[in-house]
Amino acid sequence: MAKVRTIILFLLLFVVPVIYIDAATLSISPTSGTFEVGDRVTVRIVVSSGSPINAVSGVASFPTGLFSVESISKAGSILNFWVAEPNFSQGAGTLQFEGVTLGGFPGGSGTVVTATLRAVKTGSGSISFKSGQVLANDGQGTDVTDSMTGATFSVEQARAVSKPAPKPVVEEEKQQPKPTLESPEIVLTTKYGEKAISGISNYPKSKVLLTFVSVEGVKIFITGDTDENGEFILLVPQTLRRGEYKVSAVVIERDLTNSPSSNEIIVRIGNVFSDIGWGILSLIILLILLLIYLIIRLFEYLKKNKKLRTFVRSEAKEAEDVVLRSFKVLNEEIGDGNSKMSRAEAQYLRDIKKDLKDAESLIIKEIRDVEES
Repeated sequence: MAKVRTIILFLLLFVVPVIYIDAATLSISPTSGTFEVGDRVTVRIVVSSGSPINAVSGVASFPTGLFSVESISKAGSILNFWVAEPNFSQGAGTLQFEGVTLGGFPGGSGTVVTATLRAVKTGSGSISFKSGQVLANDGQGTDVTDSMTGATFSVEQARAVSKPAPKPVVEEEKQQPKPTLESPEIVLTTKYGEKAISGISNYPKSKVLLTFVSVEGVKIFITGDTDENGEFILLVPQTLRRGEYKVSAVVIERDLTNSPSSNEIIVRIGNVFSDIGWGILSLIILLILLLIYLIIRLFEYLKKNKKLRTFVRSEAKEAEDVVLRSFKVLNEEIGDGNSKMSRAEAQYLRDIKKDLKDAESLIIKEIRDVEES
């Protein structure tokens, strides 16, 4: 029994991973304010993260009855390549943005886009996020979005003698070059036994932006580099959830000249681990082991009662069969994921299977001791 407790404790402390991701937030700055009809209002969409990120996208909504949009600017943005140019819709009351930072943003707070609004009517209202996504610069496109915080503004009637509205300070905005390079060509292949996107281009030592688009329209961005021959191969992210994805690539030079999108290919992700994740899987395994441990403890208690000894032996035999079947199912489920794992996950898998085998042997021994007592 002591050995069983020891191995379960080992699994809890050293095998079950502690998953921690620095969360990112999207916010509106300033968060509040009171203005007069006719005032210009400059608002910034800000991203804050405690870890490196490489892509930000979203849609913010504003009250069309209170404000009109005069402009939306990329000046001062932490993003330097735009998948789609920032834009606004006065009729829909929305601001849209979607871009990446080539090389990654190291973390902290930074401006995504800046919008200039004009107060047109008295009242109060909120600018909020309809959607938003911040992706980690981890090669997996992990969504680290934690929260999205809007702003509340009030607009009052302009005073009888109004002062001239100051001209807003306009920072020079660098225009993104239009696509002029030749498009790369991509195919689905494998690397280290995993799915990967391989491509060829005419541009050595350049950046590559892969875009994965799910059936629901969710986008994941992965960046990489071409080699001295203009070729590249990037692993399909392990964070993708089960489903079908359209994949395309863009090549980007140092001066941000870029290509149109490549040919589009389809990648199908069908691995159960992509849905539940290794952290949750490990917890499931741990809970099963703890349940088995509690069953054994119950048998230990029952066998002390002579009247229940025959019953205990019978139940112990059934418990042994259940344990053997449970471990068999666990090993089969884990084995099904081999072709989808990275090298680190494969090593982690081997460690888990070894520890499960040891746990199975010790638990079966304890049950048989109960049967023979």
